[in-house]
Amino acid sequence: MLGDLIAQLDQPDVAAKVLETLDPDLQAQLAKRAEAVSMSLPDFAAGAVREFTERAGDDLWFQLLTIVRKARDPGLVAVQTILEWVVTEPCH
Repeated sequence: MLGDLIAQLDQPDVAAKVLETLDPDLQAQLAKRAEAVSMSLPDFAAGAVREFTERAGDDLWFQLLTIVRKARDPGLVAVQTILEWVVTEPCH
């Protein structure tokens, strides 16, 4: 689920498919952040998700697990949520 999807985010086609599921405003905000650090959007998104998995505290993991617990596609919902947090949360 989440681990498989995270591992596959390094593949541009997989990352692009995930990015297509996001709200257009969120996509634009992520693109702006990616451009600011001279990265492609798929690379930025994959890196942001990996950083979350490596550095997020227990409270964020608990929030994430609560959100995805009843999702049809928990891996996708988790990645979508993490990417939303990248642009909405002041810090992780």
